[in-house]
Amino acid sequence: MEVIDAAAVEIRRFVDLHQTGDELNRVSTLDELKQVLRQADSPLEAALIPLEQATRTPKILVDSGETTAGIAWRTLQCPGGPLVLQMICDKVNFALWVQGC
Repeated sequence: MEVIDAAAVEIRRFVDLHQTGDELNRVSTLDELKQVLRQADSPLEAALIPLEQATRTPKILVDSGETTAGIAWRTLQCPGGPLVLQMICDKVNFALWVQGC
């Protein structure tokens, strides 16, 4: 439970950090996304995901919203797996999670 709590804190920190601004909408590759994570000193892991996956109805939705730049995001709990943040940006869609979960 401790790891999931730490993941929730880190995911919330990432969402709050990118609540304003348009930086994520300029990301177009996994390497660029990983650079954003490094700049934020974030332990989150990342993967690009298709729009179908980013919009599929989740089994366990934890939270969701939209940034001021119009980036839709949601946090979901994967059954038996990690807490995952999914974001739908202009050029790519991605998932972020803490590897230790």
